[in-house]
Amino acid sequence: MMVRMAFHSLNFRTFTHSTEDEERVVRAMVFTSGVSEVSRTKSSGYHGNPITILEATVRGRKEIDAFFGRLGKVAIEELVRTLERRIDDECSFFLRLDKQEAYLGRLVLAKKDDVVALRAKVKVYPRRKSIALEAVARYLESYLE
Repeated sequence: MMVRMAFHSLNFRTFTHSTEDEERVVRAMVFTSGVSEVSRTKSSGYHGNPITILEATVRGRKEIDAFFGRLGKVAIEELVRTLERRIDDECSFFLRLDKQEAYLGRLVLAKKDDVVALRAKVKVYPRRKSIALEAVARYLESYLE
């Protein structure tokens, strides 16, 4: 059964600190997002230390489905179990992936603060959290069948 795509787009974001090799972080971002085009924005931290913000966006159904397909059953089950706290009142869905694991070629839900953050706009009308929860649950559960 074909489940309607639950998201308009996936927006990935991470930070490269001055102590990190920026190209390694870019590699982790490319692996995580599945796209080769990563934007870089120079910034500075609280204490004036240089930071590069890396961002990537995935828009196509095939690419969005490919990302969730790479997450694996254990991660999908965790997302379904914790879905209520992953969707806000604006119908955005959030998850955080371990940046170090991504560099090693693995998508693992983060337990620490060194992350690639994902924010996805849920595709629902009317835009209500309860409707978004149902749509995302249906979409994620399709990966468990």
